[in-house]
Amino acid sequence: MTALLAIAALIFINAVYVAAEFAAVSVRRSRIRQLAANGNRLAAWLLPVLTSPGTLDRYIAACQIGITVSGLVLGAFAQSTLAAPLIDRLAANGLDRDLSESTGTVVALLLLTIAQVVFAELVPRSVALQHPARVATASAVPMVPSLWLFAPFISLLNAGGLVLRRLIRAPLPTH
Repeated sequence: MTALLAIAALIFINAVYVAAEFAAVSVRRSRIRQLAANGNRLAAWLLPVLTSPGTLDRYIAACQIGITVSGLVLGAFAQSTLAAPLIDRLAANGLDRDLSESTGTVVALLLLTIAQVVFAELVPRSVALQHPARVATASAVPMVPSLWLFAPFISLLNAGGLVLRRLIRAPLPTH
């Protein structure tokens, strides 16, 4: 039961980052400006993020790092907690140990992938696109510490991206 709660929490974390990303790119800046003018503190914090291309780029990068890290942790955790008992059960029922490991791993990853796609990708994306201002302001709460926590990684990854864009002679961002 604890493992399922941990898996649900990791899926939720992933969903928050997905929703934050889609809301940030789809919300009307004028709506956030209006909310900020009416005293919404989260909108006031979010407005400079959305109106500065460089800051928005860092915000989206933080979302991507959050999505990637939570997905990797989810996969590793679920592999050890979901697949192991399934493998043991399959082996106990007479299935060859190697085949039990392959089958248990595939079944666990398939179930996890379905849950991940539905609950951490499709649903949050849909909600963010239907209610972008509400989701953008609400997701600002977890994004503040995420931006701080991921800052060194964002800088490193953005520097790597800049070098790659220069190598392939792609247009550089105009921030």
